[in-house]
Amino acid sequence: MKSKHILKSKNSKHMTSSSYSNQKYNTLYILPLILVMSILPLIMYLYEFDSGLSGFSWHSSNGEELDIFLFYKQVFFIVICLIMLFFLIWKGYIEKKKTRFLPIFIPLSLYGLLALLSTVFSDYPSLGFKGISGHFESIFVILGYCLLVYYAYLFIETEDDIKFILKYFLMGILIMIFLGILQATGNDFFATTIGKKLYTPERYWDQLDSFKLTFGPKRVYITLFNPNYVGVYVSLILPLIAGLLLTEKKLKTSLLYLGIILGLIICLLGAESKAGFISLFIALIITIIFYRKYIFRNIKITLLIIGIFITLIIGFRSAISSTFNKVVSNINIILNKKAEFSLTDIKTEEVLTITYKGNNLVVDLNKFDENIDITMKDTNGKDIETTIDTNTLTSTITDERFSGITVTPVVYDSLLCVQINIEGRDWVFSNQFEDGTFYYLNYFGGFDKINKAESSLFTGYENFASGRGYIWSRTIPLLKDNIILGSGADTFTIQFPHQDYVYRTNMGYDTQIITKPHSLYLQISVQSGVLSLIAFLVFFIAYFISCIKIYINGKFDTYFKRVGVAIFIGVVAYMVSGISNDSTITVAPIAWALIGIGIACNYKVKEQISNKAKA
Repeated sequence: MKSKHILKSKNSKHMTSSSYSNQKYNTLYILPLILVMSILPLIMYLYEFDSGLSGFSWHSSNGEELDIFLFYKQVFFIVICLIMLFFLIWKGYIEKKKTRFLPIFIPLSLYGLLALLSTVFSDYPSLGFKGISGHFESIFVILGYCLLVYYAYLFIETEDDIKFILKYFLMGILIMIFLGILQATGNDFFATTIGKKLYTPERYWDQLDSFKLTFGPKRVYITLFNPNYVGVYVSLILPLIAGLLLTEKKLKTSLLYLGIILGLIICLLGAESKAGFISLFIALIITIIFYRKYIFRNIKITLLIIGIFITLIIGFRSAISSTFNKVVSNINIILNKKAEFSLTDIKTEEVLTITYKGNNLVVDLNKFDENIDITMKDTNGKDIETTIDTNTLTSTITDERFSGITVTPVVYDSLLCVQINIEGRDWVFSNQFEDGTFYYLNYFGGFDKINKAESSLFTGYENFASGRGYIWSRTIPLLKDNIILGSGADTFTIQFPHQDYVYRTNMGYDTQIITKPHSLYLQISVQSGVLSLIAFLVFFIAYFISCIKIYINGKFDTYFKRVGVAIFIGVVAYMVSGISNDSTITVAPIAWALIGIGIACNYKVKEQISNKAKA
């Protein structure tokens, strides 16, 4: 009996040691997820590069640009993905462990494959392989998103794994909140000397006063490049934390969750992200549906949450009122307020044909020896009445159809040009080129043709969603040329019709290069193809359906269920925010990691249900 007891003790010790070893091993495996979710969003460092766009007529001839928020996030993420790939190979081939593959990963794989093929066969593959200015979401990043989902699903084995990930994820969130609150109170850390030294090379430390991140006073951007991305970040994470709070039993942890929620709301208000508010409103509705059994179970927590929201509404009523007014304004635009512009077209051909208030003004410029002749006629060939200032040679049109328009001969870079002032805005053209046709002098100092872009769906509603209506209306027609394969990763800038100078000017985009469609779904459709968007949506719909089936009963009695349903609601809010925001290397990696964890939770819950049924 004694020897038997000793043998049992030795076996028990051996099992404990083995269990410890496996736990240590799995900690190593899930470390990449922690780095992506907690460290990546914080990365900022100055990067100088050539945009690769200087050869385009609508872009500046100087391609030198600076980036602080995006490039090194991309580098960091790709390195982490390579580590994950190594671990996958190690698990599958070195350890000889069988890997699992669910049907839900088929559309995800198709999405990644089509994105890759679109980039390989792109007219501009180099941009897709290295990433473009203002975005840096190369094909390697997109494939990394797909890898991240599968990796999280494959390596998360226990509830302790998820607790370990969330522990460090919460630390990262707290740092982000701290930075955001500093910015919201006008004490931006990155505006201080120490803050600037963290993201600039030492060779620039004698020029720190010239480095300014101008997002407006007390505007929250944290480390996410754009205040709108703060809205996306909050809409993804706040529902997750709120869900964990509603099912939390420990007071200390509940207070931590409440503090995080409060901090995230302050950041959202400081970011002034309308899309973030709308996404959270949708998340609130879904939260009430799924957590209906929990919301009023703990009356103290419920009253505390209500109290915080009332305090926030009172304290930030001006920001909330501004958001509400913006939403109402957008509704009015859709219902009855079409955009109306006096100038609707300029044709740069053998003559200039300017469409103004529905009438066409035809302008021609000729030079005979030392004499300059500018003619102005209507479409019937009738001369337009003008008055001339003999000192400046400015002709002011008196014809009521074009009243107020002035035309002046000018010289730009040794070229004879004609400057046409329309409603206070100068347009400069020249026909002193080999083909004898007119070219427009754009904001970047280059002469280019004006080509009116094809428009769809939001035509006449260009002002919708802070000008997104214009970008969407000019992006949707691009889809017909990108059905099976898209233009390639990070090539939206090339695809967008930047020569639509008239409407770009009408909408205030004449001084900007439009680098993104302000919609995750249009972004995928153009760059990876409409077919890839379908695969992308099938993947998410399958995930959502799985979550609804598992969690709709409102009973979250295991940690896998608690986390799984909370992630589901956060991802729904993220997808809603994607209607008016793009995928970005600042937030998307977190979203994809959470989706992978969510799928792992769903798998484990189904496994638990199956085992219980067998028992």
